[in-house]
Amino acid sequence: MQSMPENVLPPRLANVRPPIQGATILAGTIADPVAHVRAPESMGTWFTERGIDAVWLPFHVRPEGLAVFLEGLRALNNLAGFTVTMPHKQAIIPLLDEVSPRVGRCGAANLIRREGDGRLVGDIADGTGFIAGLRASKVPLAGRTVALAGAGGAGMAIAWAIAEQNPAAIAIAEIDRRSLDRLAANVVSAFPRIEVSRGWPDPHSIDVAVNATPCGLRAADPLPFDPGDLRRDATVVEIIMKPSVTPLMAKAARLGMKVVPGQRMLDGQLGIYAEYLGLGGGRRP
Repeated sequence: MQSMPENVLPPRLANVRPPIQGATILAGTIADPVAHVRAPESMGTWFTERGIDAVWLPFHVRPEGLAVFLEGLRALNNLAGFTVTMPHKQAIIPLLDEVSPRVGRCGAANLIRREGDGRLVGDIADGTGFIAGLRASKVPLAGRTVALAGAGGAGMAIAWAIAEQNPAAIAIAEIDRRSLDRLAANVVSAFPRIEVSRGWPDPHSIDVAVNATPCGLRAADPLPFDPGDLRRDATVVEIIMKPSVTPLMAKAARLGMKVVPGQRMLDGQLGIYAEYLGLGGGRRP
């Protein structure tokens, strides 16, 4: 009789989250604030459906406490790793022991693996998850004009991922001019055939409009852009996951436009998270 992998649950428990026990593997998400983060519930369901004895926890860490918190995680031997979201995606890079070329290119990290010796190794899955979400929603980018609002940690990764899909043009709007100029110049250098512009373009030229800003996390936030200015056959893509329907999404839907919710991007990253952290098949980190 074959032995069961060490932290895979018996079949009868595969769809029921059992009590946390001594062998349960830990993972989580670091953010400030953290209440809007959906990875704990989504990854918890992902683990349960596959019979993997692991839990995904929310870690509320303020910027001034990030370095100290990471030092504690290095000593946590049953931690597989964690994801990082606002406002830590850029600040965490110098605190890591190793990063992927993608992190170096984007200037942000959102997926961190803890090695057995306590070393922290970083990558970024935002772009890959974003494209997976678009594919699931049947939204092609090749040959189209894409407008991206926001060039922060997620926006940088998404801009690169969009460029890799061979669009006709990418327009990037960002209030931090230095970040905008650096990102646009790097994308132009890597993809010279793509037309890359700075600032929001003529709305009628846009095929796909993406919100990669924090606007929409709070009810009082202004819209990152007005979907009413776009053609009705344009697609509006949100990366905010909570609330599940942002004001931007609600207005675009009322106008009869195709809308891709932020949850699609997270769904596209779940398997990537698990595989990177060594939890896809019940392996210990």
